[in-house]
Parts: sequence; structure tokens; C-alpha cells
Amino acid sequence: MDVSAIVKALNDASANLASTTEADKAQLFEACTNLVEAHQPFDQKLMNLLFAPLRSIALRLAIDMRLFDVCAPTAAKENVTLEQLSSETKCEALLIKRVMRVLIDMKIFNEIGQDVFQPTPAAALYQYDSPMAQIIIHWTLHMIQIAKLPDYFAEKGYQSPTDSMDCPFQHAMGTKLHNFDWIAADPKLQHAFNVMMSIRTQRSIDSKWFEVFPIERLMAEEPAPEVFLVDIGGGTGHQTIDFKEHHPEVRRMIVQDIAPVINSIKSLPPGIEAMVSDFFKPQPIRSAKVYFLAHVLHDWPDKQAKIILEQVRDAMGPDSVVLLSETIMPERGASFIAAGMDITMMAAYASLERTEKQFRELLIESGLELVKVWSEQKSEKHGASMLGQSVLEARLKR
Repeated sequence: MDVSAIVKALNDASANLASTTEADKAQLFEACTNLVEAHQPFDQKLMNLLFAPLRSIALRLAIDMRLFDVCAPTAAKENVTLEQLSSETKCEALLIKRVMRVLIDMKIFNEIGQDVFQPTPAAALYQYDSPMAQIIIHWTLHMIQIAKLPDYFAEKGYQSPTDSMDCPFQHAMGTKLHNFDWIAADPKLQHAFNVMMSIRTQRSIDSKWFEVFPIERLMAEEPAPEVFLVDIGGGTGHQTIDFKEHHPEVRRMIVQDIAPVINSIKSLPPGIEAMVSDFFKPQPIRSAKVYFLAHVLHDWPDKQAKIILEQVRDAMGPDSVVLLSETIMPERGASFIAAGMDITMMAAYASLERTEKQFRELLIESGLELVKVWSEQKSEKHGASMLGQSVLEARLKR
């Protein structure tokens, strides 16, 4: 084996991926990952594992200290000094330097001299008001709950939590509030949560649900309903807005969520309305064509998820359809991201990422039946999304 030739090929590939398809990039990444997994020394692998959480914590500290904002006005390849960072952020130089060591290892900054740093293009992604910074702010809250899981299970017993009002979140945060209510009490955290939910649509982390599901079929059905779509737990309307941009001919649609979320909406396109609504209470919109729930049920254990679906069931007309945009956990061969999301949902909400069988059973218990699962397909140009997008089509039980 000519190791030098392999190294050169990998370096050449790293520098010339602009025209490579996403599917080919995914294959290359998988091959490199397999190489590292097979040949990285155990001690190095262990150290990377133990210190991995510090990367997101270092990012959070840098965001909170506004280090990236200081770098924002600088031109490409312009340097920033430790003294400048400390002076403009009013933060201690020693603390900044300790955080910067991690960011340098993450290739967010280059260290070109003692206490002299060069921001890479990645640094601009983490300015305080950017979507990526808000994701880090939200996600590091989950890390508190996850870190406390051993203590929680040692005290409560080793079984999956099923009560969203008494789960690892309350144990870790020292509160009796539900996770959503706790976040809603802090505008900064609520904003970060709203951004986190919208980023899946904006950055195409998932395939678009209306590309996975043949929505044109429902749009063509007659007679046209008064309300075509109700986006239940729809946040600030990111999913419905995206759908409207691709299908401007669709008439009336309604985005529903709790008051703190709905009140944060500044504007919506014509044809989309915002409505404060509690999905545990009777659904006020009757006989809509589509009742759409995007990544809602994975926030709730079966007991509450069943109530949510029952409220929808009672509002449905004979031609109504329930569409659930969700990640379906495979029975075997789950990716680390899917498994990690499942653990996160357990810690935060006593919930889970469900398998198709679990969804089917939940729907049946709620008076609905699963018609079909529509899942995104890989193509030569695009690989599958990171979390895997599926749309479950359900109707009233016959």
C-alpha cells in the first residue's frame, strides 16, 4: 500500500470538492470515517470521546462573550489580537485565551502568532444573532440534562421516563415546570428555540415534507375546504411559509402555537394566519383538509401524544388527512444522530423517536389509522438528510 499516494489523493479531494455531488461527498466522508475508526489509536479515541462536549461548550462561551462579533467587522484574513478581544468584549484575557485554544483546534481560528488569531470563514457563522449561534445556545441547555442522566436513573430506577412533568429535565434544572414553559419564561431562550425549529427548513437539514408527500393530490380534491391546512404546533410558521412559497395557489392556512411563540411572529404571507392554540384542548378549526404536525409528537410521551391526536381526530371531517412529519427510528441500524436525538428527547421531554410500529400503535389508540409512510429517497445528486424525513399519512379509523 502506497500510503503517500493515499494521503495525496485525500488532500487533493479535500481541495476539489466544489463540483462533487452530495451523494459522492457522503461516500467519501464515510470512507474517511471508517479509516479513522479502524486505525486511530485507542488512547486518542478515548481522549476525543471524553473531551468532545467541551467543543460545544467552548462555542457557547465564545458566543456569550461576543468573541465572534468582535471579528465580524474585520476583512478577510485580517488578524485579531487577544488584547483587542479582551478590550472590546470586557472579558478577561486569560479566559478568552483558554476558550480560543479549543476554537483553534476546531479550525474556527488560526493561531498565527502568540496571542494573535486569524478568523476563518467559519467564525462568521457564530455571531450572536446568527442562526448557528442560537442553535448552540439552545443545544447546550440539553447538555445539562444529558449530563445528569446517570444521577437521574440512579435515583429513579433504570427505566425510560414517561411523564414529561417528572423527567430528567426537571431533575437537572431544579424546576417543576415543563420544558416548554420553562423556556417560554425567558425570551432569550424562547428565541433560540424558535430559531432552532426553523433552521431545519431554512438549511434543508430535512427534505421538504411536501416533496416527500404528494401534496398535489390533496390540493386537487373537490370540493375545496374552507381551510386547507392547519399547522399544529407550527412555531413561527416556517414550514407553512416554505410550503406557500412553493405553492402560492393554496388558499387559507393557519399556524397554531402557544402565545409566546405566536406573539413573536412579525408577519406572515397573505393566505397564512396565526392563531394561539393549545393542542391539548379541542381543535378550533373543524374539517380542514390537512392537519399537519411537524416534529411535534417526538416532543411528547405516548400519554400526551395520544391526547394531541385525539383533539385532531375530533375536529376532522370525513375527507380530512393527518400528516405527521417525523423521523422514524429504524428497528435496527440506527445512525448515531438518530440515536442521539432519541436520548435527547428522553432527557428533555420524557419522549422518544418512534419506530413505524410505535407510530402505528399510537395512531390506532388515538382513533386513527396509518394509511402510508412516505419517506425521502436518496438520489445520485443528493444523499439522505441527516435525520431522515418521513411523512406519515393517517385518516379516521374506519
